[in-house]
Amino acid sequence: MNIRNLMLVCMAAALSACGGGGGSAAPASEAAPQSIVPPPVSNPPSATGAADLALADRIYKGDARTPAGFDVETRPSNVVGTLATRHLKNTDFISGNQAMTPTFEVCTNDMAQAIDWSENQATWNGQYSDLVEVRSDAHMFEVVRVPRSDVTAMVRHRVFKCDYLDRSNTDLHADAGAAGSMNQRPLTAMELEALAEYLWQFTMFNNSNYAVESSTRATDGGFLVQTIRMGKLTAGDAGSCDTVQIVDWTHAMNTADGTLTRSLSNVRTFQVKSVAGTTELCPG
Repeated sequence: MNIRNLMLVCMAAALSACGGGGGSAAPASEAAPQSIVPPPVSNPPSATGAADLALADRIYKGDARTPAGFDVETRPSNVVGTLATRHLKNTDFISGNQAMTPTFEVCTNDMAQAIDWSENQATWNGQYSDLVEVRSDAHMFEVVRVPRSDVTAMVRHRVFKCDYLDRSNTDLHADAGAAGSMNQRPLTAMELEALAEYLWQFTMFNNSNYAVESSTRATDGGFLVQTIRMGKLTAGDAGSCDTVQIVDWTHAMNTADGTLTRSLSNVRTFQVKSVAGTTELCPG
């Protein structure tokens, strides 16, 4: 028998010893196969779901009505009592039934006129408010008063400068339509953003059960567009989910002449609830 045949015989003998006769049992020396445990399945919320959850949480808590970067005024540190700030309107100076009268913020380039208008509104809680300061910048006049009935309080009357903004074609009773004319030049997206976010502070949107999700710029042909997206919470029945309505409050400015228009449009709704201080999205 040559060396090649001897090797074939040895290989056959080895195969027979390993169960070549058809036995299915594994040798005792072989380790049992280990079961494979799959990794846990992670289902993070979508970007939209996460944004909805964050917005609803801010509405419930009520401590952050606007997101970071939104231009809102801070309270003066020297005022310890009530702070009342408002723009003077045409309806402040007319008598009779005002229900059908278009309402808009007045404007003037004359400081004396702004002071005179403020003087006509100087009564606060039945008491006269003393004029203590008059301020102005490129946008407005501000007449500052302190009520005699409460010297810890401050009343601020504001009047737009017509060279900046004329709102005389606006009706604040409506959510859509004309929004005045920007007379400042140049006409820029930054100025429109600042104006829209400033005006937001004097609307019903700056109230409980509302919160701003975002404020974004865009262009549309010959218009600059600023859209403030907000959520409004409507409480459901006891034990059920609440509803958040997403709305867009949009200002568009004609880049040729500064004409402003505004609109309010519904975007979508989602369901949410607060359980032991934790905000949760409802299915569906």
